[in-house]
Amino acid sequence: MILPLEYIVQKFYQYAGFPKYKKLSKAHEACCPICREGRSWGRKKRCYYLIDKNAICCHNCGWYSNPLEWIMQVSGLTREEIYKESQHFDVLPLDILHYESDIEPTKTYQHVLPLDSINLYDESQLHFYNKNKVVTDALKLIKERRIDKAVNRPDTLWLSLTDKVHKNRIIIPFYNEDGDIIFYQTRAIYEKDTYLRPKYLGKINGERSLFNINKIDPSLDYIFIFEGPIDAFFVRNATAVAGIQEKSSKTFTVLQEQQLSLFRLYKKIWVLDSQWLDNASHKKTEILIDQGETVFIWPEQIGRQFKDINDLCIACDRYEIQPSLFIKNSFSGIKAKLMLSNINR
Repeated sequence: MILPLEYIVQKFYQYAGFPKYKKLSKAHEACCPICREGRSWGRKKRCYYLIDKNAICCHNCGWYSNPLEWIMQVSGLTREEIYKESQHFDVLPLDILHYESDIEPTKTYQHVLPLDSINLYDESQLHFYNKNKVVTDALKLIKERRIDKAVNRPDTLWLSLTDKVHKNRIIIPFYNEDGDIIFYQTRAIYEKDTYLRPKYLGKINGERSLFNINKIDPSLDYIFIFEGPIDAFFVRNATAVAGIQEKSSKTFTVLQEQQLSLFRLYKKIWVLDSQWLDNASHKKTEILIDQGETVFIWPEQIGRQFKDINDLCIACDRYEIQPSLFIKNSFSGIKAKLMLSNINR
């Protein structure tokens, strides 16, 4: 099966650094997310998507393969997941394929929300859009998922009605320790949207930061690291990495490592989806254990019922899960491996 060109380009722009389209060579170039090009990251582009050869290569680390293998490597998705995700892929406009081709790399770190973003916490804006169906559907979903009053929700939530990539999706901002938005992730509102593209999309050209790093409370000695931000809404001192690569040994971006270095004295606990119900979570947990991390192993009585923390909160009608649940059921080393081996899905 040949992957759609538009799908390959979106993945290249999602995972590569500072992508740019070169008209003369008819190729997309970027910083390589596999080797990160050492100290040249953001300054030199040695990774290329060669459309005519249907190949992606890096002149720094020597990677050379077809787009499918590259997407598997950088995203952690399986071959079957990629085929399913790309099957009904929506064609992107031409200007999205050449996104920010004339912008200097240093400018991509500046915070720009998706086009015409509406602040869903601003009553005056909500009043203006009170008859807009997309806005009311977004607010309905936020309430149904109980994230409207969650204990660790971000300071704002946004929505764009016009952005070509993030249109009609809830925009979750990632603030840094100074209170500035430097990254965002968007979630689909409508189920039909997930047939065309992933449920979650990150900021194009943006380096992933840690979610809610600005809300860490020094009175609690723990930091809880989730894969996605919405589950982190419900736990104090919870942050999220906005996705991890299942088959990669690299867990954090350079920026995330820098942010975590500010909290060296905190005990860090990984909280993924239920290992009882999610095979990918089971595999990722095993990888984290091998890396020496402390991980939350879901107790069987709740792990067999709920896929993630958000589902648990919805079922139990709660806006917060106490940190004690994760502290009590977190393990590392041999103990963690034994606990994980007892899980039979």
